[in-house]
Amino acid sequence: MNPNYLPEIGQSLRRLAEFATWREVNDDTLTQVAAELDRARAAVAAARGVQRANRCLRHLGGPVDPTATNGCLLCGQAERQPAPPVPEEVVPGDVIRFYEQHGHQAAADQFGGRALARALALQAHPANPRPGLPAEPPTTEGDATR
Repeated sequence: MNPNYLPEIGQSLRRLAEFATWREVNDDTLTQVAAELDRARAAVAAARGVQRANRCLRHLGGPVDPTATNGCLLCGQAERQPAPPVPEEVVPGDVIRFYEQHGHQAAADQFGGRALARALALQAHPANPRPGLPAEPPTTEGDATR
C-alpha cells in the first residue's frame, strides 16, 4: 500500500460525510456526491499501487539517493557531476568522419562524449538530407557559393 494517498482519501471521506447533513437533495447534489465518490475510489486504487522509492519520472523504481533533489541516485549523480559542455568549435561532420575512421572510443576521447552523442544524433535525425553526415548549417552568402 502507498500511504501517500491517505490524506486524499480522508479528505474525500470528510466531504462525503458533509453531504449527509444537507437537507435538500437534488440532481446537482447527487452529481457532486457521485464525483466525490469517483475521486475517493481513484485515490483508493492509487493507494493500492506500489509506493515508488524515488520521485524521479525518468528512472521509475530506480535506486534511491536521499540527498538528491528528487530522491534518484542516477539523477543525483548527474547533478553532482555535470557533463562538460560541447566546445563551440567542434563541427559534427568532423566528429562523424573521425568516428568512422577511428571508432567510437577514439572519437569519444578526441571530442568528448557529448560532442560524439550530438553528432550521432544529428546524423540519425530524419530531417537530415545527407544520411552519412550531419546537416551543415545554412550559409548566409547565398546560393552562388555552393
